[in-house]
Amino acid sequence: MIKAIFLDMDDTLIVNSVFYARAEVLLYGYLRHLGILEKEAQKVFTEIDKELYKIHGVSKKRMPASFEAVLRHFVPDADEEMVSIVRGFAEEIFTAKAAMKPGTIEAIELLKQHGYDLYIVTAGDRDVQEGRIASSVPFKDSFSGIYIFDKKTSETYEGILKQLGLKPEEAVMIGDSLKSDVIPSAAAGMHAVWIEAQNYAAHHETATGLPATGAYKFSSLLEAARHIVKHGTPAAPIVLPPAPAPKKKLPPPAP
Repeated sequence: MIKAIFLDMDDTLIVNSVFYARAEVLLYGYLRHLGILEKEAQKVFTEIDKELYKIHGVSKKRMPASFEAVLRHFVPDADEEMVSIVRGFAEEIFTAKAAMKPGTIEAIELLKQHGYDLYIVTAGDRDVQEGRIASSVPFKDSFSGIYIFDKKTSETYEGILKQLGLKPEEAVMIGDSLKSDVIPSAAAGMHAVWIEAQNYAAHHETATGLPATGAYKFSSLLEAARHIVKHGTPAAPIVLPPAPAPKKKLPPPAP
């Protein structure tokens, strides 16, 4: 029997990826004025940011560092003003007020009405996440607890379950990230729900380690909430698209 619902925040409760997209647009626009093609800038940014993601993860340090590194890649002698401008594009990601995702308020009200204890379990810089919860989550009093971590692992979920006195099968984790929401919570024995999203995090993670059972997919938080309320447990297994077949190499032209 499900007693508690753990909810990710970024791109599950609130819209977050739009800030990353906007920051990239500003970066590419700035570089374009320096004669740098957007396609070239995107390629360099993707490579640099993937490497810095390994170091900084979801920390607010990563994006400003990535933007600065891209600038210096194309303009090695960039002055302090130029660096400040591009870092500023990235820093705005973490200060902007986020909007609620469609259906979020209805989903929270529905789950509360049916007696589920709700908890926010999110990753990121504590000051950033606390600020977003304070400014962007109008129903924060609906949650029985809020947990903020640098990184979410199976041990993270096991620790919360132990603290709350819950068995793994009595809790569901719902989030948009396979890497930090679905895979580790399922590994901890919980039900895990993936709210499928093509967001910023999706470019940095794979389904490696996805469990054969215990993980489910829905198109929205509201859809997942309705299913849980009606059936008691989630029951829509994750089906990921097959990996694209490797391209066949063409034989060399005849001499």
